Amino acid sequence: MIPDGYRLQVIYDSNKEKFVASVPELGDIKVSGTTRTEALAAAEAEVEKAFRQAAENGSELPKPIDQAEFSGQVNLEVSPSLHRELTFLAKRDGVELNQLCSELLSAGVSIRTVAQQQSNRDNRGRDRGTRHGRRRNNKKYFDIMDDKASFIEYVRNLDGGGGGSNRGGQRGGRGGRKK
Repeated sequence: MIPDGYRLQVIYDSNKEKFVASVPELGDIKVSGTTRTEALAAAEAEVEKAFRQAAENGSELPKPIDQAEFSGQVNLEVSPSLHRELTFLAKRDGVELNQLCSELLSAGVSIRTVAQQQSNRDNRGRDRGTRHGRRRNNKKYFDIMDDKASFIEYVRNLDGGGGGSNRGGQRGGRGGRKK
């Protein structure tokens, strides 16, 4: 059994037509199976094997990220031109540079997570040709309908309200327009 704290990731690889399970915190543990259950069982067996080998060698495996203490501070080095642009954006938005960077990193993590989930969905449905009994003639439409936030953004864009933050107090969409 995988000890508490380690994150296990399972995705479907349409090229291999198998589920792939990995434990990123333990590096090279990556196994596959024809079913999700089979891939999970194989991953658990590999983790147990890694723990046994570490015990035999007198070494320790990395501590799970979720059990580590974090200060909340990240030191980054960026190019001078990016630093300039970030400073400009912070001034324009009336926020501190650290706050802007924190917001941008948070948004980037969200975007990356959604993109990974989208990629996983694409891999699962790529060879089927249909989704919920419908032809996938308009793939983007169906992908948008898979995610509530994407759907809301889609509707806002249809209404001409955009999707970014509206700092002026006006709401996007039909309710915010003045005739």
